Parts: sequence; C-alpha cells; structure tokens
Amino acid sequence: MKTQKHNSKIQKVKCPLISLFEIGKGFIVIPLIFYLLSLSSLLLVPSPVLAESKFAGEFLTLGVGARPLAMGGSYAAIADDSTAVYWNPAGLGGLNHSEASFMHSTLFGLDSFDFFNYVHPLGNNGVLGLSWLRVGVDDIFHTVVKESSYVSTNKRPEIKERFSNVDNAFFLSHGRKLELNIPLGEGRNKRRVELLVGANLKFIYTASYKRNALGVGGDCGILWERWFRDQSNANRFAVGITAQDFFRTKLFWNTPPEFPNQPSNSDTIMPNLKVGTSYLQNVDALKSRILLSVDTNSLYSFEMHYGFEYLFMDLLALRIGLQEKKGEETLRDVTAGAGLWLAFAKGAVFSVDYAFVSSELGNSNRVSLMMRF
Repeated sequence: MKTQKHNSKIQKVKCPLISLFEIGKGFIVIPLIFYLLSLSSLLLVPSPVLAESKFAGEFLTLGVGARPLAMGGSYAAIADDSTAVYWNPAGLGGLNHSEASFMHSTLFGLDSFDFFNYVHPLGNNGVLGLSWLRVGVDDIFHTVVKESSYVSTNKRPEIKERFSNVDNAFFLSHGRKLELNIPLGEGRNKRRVELLVGANLKFIYTASYKRNALGVGGDCGILWERWFRDQSNANRFAVGITAQDFFRTKLFWNTPPEFPNQPSNSDTIMPNLKVGTSYLQNVDALKSRILLSVDTNSLYSFEMHYGFEYLFMDLLALRIGLQEKKGEETLRDVTAGAGLWLAFAKGAVFSVDYAFVSSELGNSNRVSLMMRF
C-alpha cells in the first residue's frame, strides 16, 4: 500500500493592527475567532468588580449614525459604511472608497451629541478610519454666594465661572478583507472564503468641573458575507461579531483616593459582545431592496435589536426598528427613520439620514450626513 504525503502551504495574511503599525506580517484568523468565543464565555461569568463599574463609559452605548439607529441599533452584520468603526470595524474591509460622515443631535433637551469620522482605503493594505464621538453639556454655571452660606433676597448667587461636562472618544480604526482557502478533505478541492476583520484603538477623555479621566481601550470584529449573485446586484447573508472593550478599558481619574493607602480612583468599562445576522434581498420587479437584521449584545443581559430597511431605486430608504432595554423590567423602544441618497458622476454619493428614537426618558431625533467619494 502506498502512502501519499500531501504538503500544505500556510498562507500568511496581515492583521489589521499589524498592517496599520507595520509591526510584523503574520496573522492567523482561527485564534481571533477562538478569542471571541472565549470572550463570550467570559462575559457570562459575573464579576463583582465589573458590577461596580457597569455604567462606566455609558456614552459609548448611545450608537452613531441615523441609519443604524433607525434600524434599532441592529448593525453588526451590516456595517457597510463609515459608521462601521463603531458597530463592527471589520466592515471597513469591505469599503473601496473614501467616506466622511457627521451626526448631530440633542439628547433629552440637554446633552449635545456629535459624531464625525473619515475613512480612506489604503489599497491592498485595507481601510483606515479616524473618528471622534462627543457627548456633553456646555455652559454650566458654577455659582457662589459671597460672604454667606445661605441664599436670601439680599444674598443671591453669582456666577463665578462656566464649565462643561463632556465625554470624548477618539477612534483609530483599520479593517481589511482576508481570502482563505479551506481544504474540503483529502484529495478534494479547496473552498475560497472571504472574511472581513477589523479593530479599533480608542482613546477616552472625560472632563467635568475640576476633574477628568483618561482611558485607552480596544475593539475587534469579524464579518462573514455570502453573496448569492454578482456582488453589485446580489442577495447577501452575513454574520458579524464585535468584541468591544475586550481589554476591560480602565478610566483613571485625577481625583485623589479617600484614604492614603488606597489606589487612585478608576472605573472599568465592561466588555461587550455583539453578535448579529442580516439578510439583503433584491426585488428586481420593484427596483428595490429589502434588508433585515437581528443583533444581540451581552452588556445588559443580551438585549435584542431588530431592524428593517426598504430601499427604493437606490434613492429613498424607509426604516423601522425595535430595541430592548433590560432592567427591573424589559422595555422595548421603537425606532424609525428615512434616508435620501443622491448619486453624482464618477461614483460620488451624498446621503441624508434621519432617525427617531423613543425612550422612557424622552424621544430624540438624530440627523446624519454622509459623503462618499
């Protein structure tokens, strides 16, 4: 009996962060998937330390982009525009054009919520993104009563100074497409699989009256797509996984500890695992497309998010969504919105998107602009 020896070649592919900082050249996808699966089991284990910091970095959960928000925040398996830096950085690997986006809204009549980002393809080295997220209340009065400890008709408070209470997050992102050849068995052909991977390095700065905090964290994600026809006019099924703050991002405050032997005051942002799936169906007879998506995230006991989009003639989009909020009781908030796409010569696209987000604290309206060139 003859024994056949089969030689296999290991294909080396560059990791997003390694490609970004030019530190080495090797990357293996299986460890990344194993790491995400290991993280998912870790997130199910309760931790008293994490419980104390459950709401640290809460502004990072608000979501960006009117389109994803109108779809109930169900976007981990869509992530097909520049807002992928927030929802799933792996989606950047599927972009082949530059994009700039901006979003502004007012939360509950007090906070100003702004997001701006820019992504740019690097050829065979993937796509690079820079983003800034800011949530804050400005022009807060610090008042004092001179020569008295009480307020009366003769002793009214005076404005001593003004300050802001702001949260900032800066994202440095990178994503790329990997092509893998998976053997189907001995003596059989290999199957070509395309996988998008991406990562964020984020810097967090929080400031209020005479105090501030700094932190550095990271996100990573993978996105698998299956196209059933030509990609320009195809039905698409996708699965996305995003691990946010997988290093348990620490925020270090400049306020001194209560007792001398205690460590400096700090908060821990809990890891969050987002898992989603989406399906895109072309309706050729109506010159339209239908997009369905479902997400869940682990941060608050696996809340569910559902989204629906109807796009007519690549011009007008109508959207609706539903998102859960778990606490003492489970609330389900309805989201809705619309979008207008304007295409220009040489592939440039300008879009305006609107989202209505309901909440027990008050409804909010989000408007975002996107320019693709």
